[in-house]
Amino acid sequence: MQRTVGPAARRLAALLSEPRYRRSWQRYSSVRRGELSRAAVAAVLAAHLFETGQVGWDHQPRSLENRVGRALNGQRMSDRTLELFIAAFGMTDEHADELRTLVRGVPTAERLVVAAALSGERPMPRRTARTLQVAEHHEVGADRSPRRHVTRQLLEAVEETDRYHYAFDTAHAAISVRTGGVPVGAFRVADTPLFAVEILLAEPLLPGQTTHLEYETTFDYPEPPAPEFRRGVTASVRHLALTVRFAEGVHPRDVLRARWDEVEATEPAEAEPVQLVGGQTSLEVVPDGECVIGYAWRW
Repeated sequence: MQRTVGPAARRLAALLSEPRYRRSWQRYSSVRRGELSRAAVAAVLAAHLFETGQVGWDHQPRSLENRVGRALNGQRMSDRTLELFIAAFGMTDEHADELRTLVRGVPTAERLVVAAALSGERPMPRRTARTLQVAEHHEVGADRSPRRHVTRQLLEAVEETDRYHYAFDTAHAAISVRTGGVPVGAFRVADTPLFAVEILLAEPLLPGQTTHLEYETTFDYPEPPAPEFRRGVTASVRHLALTVRFAEGVHPRDVLRARWDEVEATEPAEAEPVQLVGGQTSLEVVPDGECVIGYAWRW
């Protein structure tokens, strides 16, 4: 079965437009500020093949132009072609691994195991999309640890973007994207206790465009974490729905609907008891600005 390489093609084109890689092909282009040049990219590949002794001096760069065009258009990109791009442009390990993941055609149901996929530590990237609506379903298992978490979001681009960063507080997790994108990597967020997964969106967004994103997090905690589920809400969120569900026969003694002053706060500033119905409880609110809302419970 032929694999779909559209996401890999879009990401490759975006990388080649970045200054660090653009400099390599722009010297072969007669249009200094023009669009990505297939002929100039082919010239970089040809120069690498010659320098590494894979072709002779009489090899013509134009013989690679169709191959470059198929890769950048998303028609076909073999592993060999991708490795040629990576080597010829001296791509970073991070960019190379991201492209390899995309070229393999990782299905949206495949899990990205965070602890195994960590690529180091870096600052949280600038926010390029804001959340307009979010619904979260949080399940706690018979071992009193979180088992599964499903997030559905309506995102709006605040600038041109092709990705979203999902942050959370444990490496004992695996992420799968059900609709709207594919997970391509994970990293520690510098100077915080957080981890982040980078999700490449199914289609790039221009400012003001929206998309739906749904992803599932499964957990494998070595021991139960703090008995709570909370969500930090930004000022852009117009509607928030949260559900927490406990495994049959393992229900807490008390469940509190809570509000914290900030993400780092250990105790809620406000809390009120709620009753479980069928092992679960839910809330829907229109947030009044930035806040932290969720549930806390006692066993």
